[in-house]
Amino acid sequence: MGRHKQQGVAMIVVILIVAMVVIIATNITSRNQLSMRRTLNLAQYDQAYWYALSGEELAMKVLKQDFEDADGNTVHRQQYWALADVVFPVEDGVIAGEIDDMRACFNLNAVGVESKEVENGQPKLTLAAKQFQGLLIALGMDEFGAERLTHTLKDYIDEDSLTSPFGAEDAEYESRKVPYRAANTLMQHRSELRAVLGFTQDIYVKLMPYVCAIPGDNRQLLNVNTIEIEQAALMVGMLDNQISISDAESIINQRPADGFEKIEDFWENSSVRGIKSEADFRSSFVVTSNYFLLHSGAKVDNAVFRMDSVLKRNGNNLDVITRQYGGQQ
Repeated sequence: MGRHKQQGVAMIVVILIVAMVVIIATNITSRNQLSMRRTLNLAQYDQAYWYALSGEELAMKVLKQDFEDADGNTVHRQQYWALADVVFPVEDGVIAGEIDDMRACFNLNAVGVESKEVENGQPKLTLAAKQFQGLLIALGMDEFGAERLTHTLKDYIDEDSLTSPFGAEDAEYESRKVPYRAANTLMQHRSELRAVLGFTQDIYVKLMPYVCAIPGDNRQLLNVNTIEIEQAALMVGMLDNQISISDAESIINQRPADGFEKIEDFWENSSVRGIKSEADFRSSFVVTSNYFLLHSGAKVDNAVFRMDSVLKRNGNNLDVITRQYGGQQ
C-alpha cells in the first residue's frame, strides 16, 4: 500500500515537471515569435523610410524639370509639381507625395523682423507684421485682438528682450503654470505658434491653411500664381483689407491657367489697381518661389512612414534644408 502511495506521488511530480517544461517551452516560443515580429516590423519600417526618401528624390526631379521648362521665371499650379494625391506602387508597398509652394502661405518668421522706424516712442510694425495683422482681421478677428497677437508673435521671434505694446517676453512666459522662455529665434515649423502667448488651439486651427514657417528665412512673399481660392483671405490681409474676399476670389479665378507671366500683370487687375499704398505692397507679391514643402509617405505591408521635407531652390537644383517625421500639423 505504501508503495502505491509513493508511485502516486512520483506520478504527480512527473506531471508537474512536464507542465513546467510545457509552460517554459510555450513562453520561449511566444518570445521568439514576438522577437521575429518586432524584427520584421523594424525591417518594414526601415524600408518605408527609404521609400519616403526615394519620394523626396522624385519630387526634386519633378521640380527641377518644371524650373527648366519655365526657364526659372514662373511657378504656377499647371506645372507637374502641383499634381495632388500622386501614388506610386513599389515592391511590397506604395509611395505617395504632395508638394506645396511655401510662398503660397504666410511665413510667420517675417513678423519677427526688426523695424528701424519709430512710432510714439516704440518700433513701428514692419510691412509683414501689418500684413499678418491684416490676415487675422480678414479671418474675423477684431482689430485690437489682431494687433495684440501680432505683437506677441513678434516678441516671441525677434532677438531682443524688449516687450512691444501688448506683447510678451520672458517674464510673461516664465510666470505661466509650466514656465518657459520666448524663443527669440526663427521658427522651424508652424506648430511652434502654439507656444506663443494668446494663440489658442482654435486660433491655430483657423490659421493653419494660411500660415507656414520657412526655416532660416524671414521674408514674406506671396506667389499670386499658386495661392488657392480657399486662401483668398491671405491675399486680402496682405493688401491691408483694402479688397474684399470676393475680390480676391475673383482675381484667383480669373488668373491665366499657367499663371501671370510677370507680377505687373497681377497689378493690372481692376480690383487691386490704384489701392492705397500700392507701391509699399508691391515688394511682397511675386510670381515665382524658392521654397517648397513635400508631404511624403510610404507604406510597406502594415508599416507606414510619413515625412515632411522643406526643399530650397538653388538655381534649377534643390537642397533639402529640413526633414520632420510623423506628419506634424
